[in-house]
Amino acid sequence: MNATDLRLTCIVIAVAAALPPARPAAAAELKSPAVVVTVEKTGCGFIDTVTFRGRKVAAARAGFAGASVVLTSGGEGSIDSLFPCAAAAVLRATIEDVSIEKETLKVRGAYSDGTARVPFVREMRMASDSSIAVSEEADFAALDARYLVAGHSLDLPLIVSADEHLRMFAFGAGSRAEMFRMDMNDVNRGGKQLISAPRGHWPYWDIGGVLQTPEGWHIWKANHADTMAYPLDQGRGAPGWADYSELDWGLTVTVSEPAASAPWAIIIDARRGVLSVAPRPTSQPPIAGKDCGRRRFAFTLALHESSWPVAWPCELDFDLYARLLKSLIETPTGQPAPYVLYSAVGTEDIPTIIFRERIQPSYILRTLYRGDAWRMQARMRSIGKNVPRNQSMDQWEADAREYLDYIRKNGVPAVK
Repeated sequence: MNATDLRLTCIVIAVAAALPPARPAAAAELKSPAVVVTVEKTGCGFIDTVTFRGRKVAAARAGFAGASVVLTSGGEGSIDSLFPCAAAAVLRATIEDVSIEKETLKVRGAYSDGTARVPFVREMRMASDSSIAVSEEADFAALDARYLVAGHSLDLPLIVSADEHLRMFAFGAGSRAEMFRMDMNDVNRGGKQLISAPRGHWPYWDIGGVLQTPEGWHIWKANHADTMAYPLDQGRGAPGWADYSELDWGLTVTVSEPAASAPWAIIIDARRGVLSVAPRPTSQPPIAGKDCGRRRFAFTLALHESSWPVAWPCELDFDLYARLLKSLIETPTGQPAPYVLYSAVGTEDIPTIIFRERIQPSYILRTLYRGDAWRMQARMRSIGKNVPRNQSMDQWEADAREYLDYIRKNGVPAVK
């Protein structure tokens, strides 16, 4: 090394020594034009805030546990513990380091209560302007042999509407979607059950979920966290998704590799305002740490601007759907309003039909040709097709699809 190189090296060392020591970031933000996600080192342990198009839709309050692992010691139930899998320890996530690297928010930490420890590495990135891809790898392999893993949950604290009637759920699998609101008590008790309250229907729905097991999926809802769950649907395969929505925003959760990741669950508690993604549901048998191993779980949080889930969007955009409904409402003088709007929907308010009731246009047409076939016949004639009023329901279904396709391409035709 010559004298010049030596002097330059000394200058670099002196400058580096004069700089303050690098400190781990206290928080990190993941941004897109539509979404801002904040993770704080001393925060809830998962996602602390989510802002969507300038509106804060999730925020962790003080003391909220955003991520946790439940351990049990197994054994048989006793008078002191009626449940064989009673929690022996709850490990809360503590973040040790958070940073942004190559447009990816990286989090390192551990689930711990001071006696047991499960390290994890978590990554978040923007999958699109409005969706966040989340993955976590937790290492259960070194967990003490006296413990079994009974549950693992990542919880997002939503900011929900003060009007409970506007809090809406949706759960889906395959080609079916179950959608309901907190103010719907739509299941009849049957009138023959021994119940303390003489009410004909179940109370309002507060909570619901989709459970994925290696054998298939199950969708359920309940009127409280400690009451019997009401089964909605089930099936084989692994196409489950879940959604929480209000009139002007919503959040759809999809699991990246649903079959390979089973068992898992997504639970939405609309009264508490918590969306829980459970890589290991508490409903499944506890498993030893060495058998659980180093487990990776990935899912996507997709935000949207109306009550329609990303996985089950409306068949028409708002403008076309509103024009279709308006054309049904505005009837010639002296004629009654369409059967469909009074008997099936119960309202003529267009935003209510589209955003609160979430009625698909195909349902509107189906009810129309079942109740007012002559009116549907006139609509088919408006797109240049003459059909009989007394044709089969299968043929009406095909005609209704053709009518919707015409609207998508050409707008709503005038009916003479």
